[in-house]
Amino acid sequence: MDQQRYTQKSLDRDSDLSLPVTKTMLHLEIHPSTVYTHALFYEFQKQCVSSLNSCSAGDSSRDSTSRFLDVEDAILRTTYTVAFNPTTFDAKCSCKMFERKGYICKHIIWILSGKGVRKIPEQYLLSRWTKNTKKMPLYDVHGQLIGDFDSSDVSKLQISNVWSEFYSTLSLIKSLPENHVTELTDLLKAFRQKFKPGPETMTKQQELEMLIGVKCSDEVHILPQVKSKNKGSVKRLTAKKQMSIEKAQKPKRFCNNCKQMAHHDKRNCPNPAAETSDPSGDDNKSDTSSVADVD
Repeated sequence: MDQQRYTQKSLDRDSDLSLPVTKTMLHLEIHPSTVYTHALFYEFQKQCVSSLNSCSAGDSSRDSTSRFLDVEDAILRTTYTVAFNPTTFDAKCSCKMFERKGYICKHIIWILSGKGVRKIPEQYLLSRWTKNTKKMPLYDVHGQLIGDFDSSDVSKLQISNVWSEFYSTLSLIKSLPENHVTELTDLLKAFRQKFKPGPETMTKQQELEMLIGVKCSDEVHILPQVKSKNKGSVKRLTAKKQMSIEKAQKPKRFCNNCKQMAHHDKRNCPNPAAETSDPSGDDNKSDTSSVADVD
């Protein structure tokens, strides 16, 4: 579950902070790049590229409200009929891709591009494929709000729409002369001057709060760090030099075995032969007396 949430947040972050690369100069491809999620846009992009490479005009007819245009598909070797209403921009293709997958097909893209349509009509932008599908409130048939929906989400949705319009406009004018970019920059500067703060400078914390849109809490509760105990981390080996220094600092005591003042006693005396040896010569006397007894 945590892995799924992390993946979902990563995809949402990529969709909000980046735009996919377009392959054609169609306005109908640039506009969905700011609205659709990356995964669906790449599927829609295939239809845009295929509309330029495989579609061509066929016969046409009209009635009182719509025009019926035949579009020849060179890849599928089939002719499809598109019913197009120039007033409402409603288009319905006989391949029924929109009914099956939720986005318009290459035949409708070819018709709309030929009519000079620069954006996908709203009726063909399903909310389930857009970036802001989770941020929109849901209502029942009686107009009542379903579930908990924070009012702050409305402002986030509006800000997201502003970014969408900005990137869409920037994508349109970057291929135009430089004066259009300068005009957009002047408009943004003039609009920013209306809300420019006074002479008081903002602190770093206030700038971060304004950038993120969340106010920092006054109380911060941080639990103490739990010290980890790994195998061998509690006790360490003492160096021989350190052991010699500590041994030299200890007071000496009398050893009953070697009869000397040292840092050991009779139990751990390094000279075990000293216990049997007698420097006063008592051993020789005992040997002499034993010989005399024999005689």
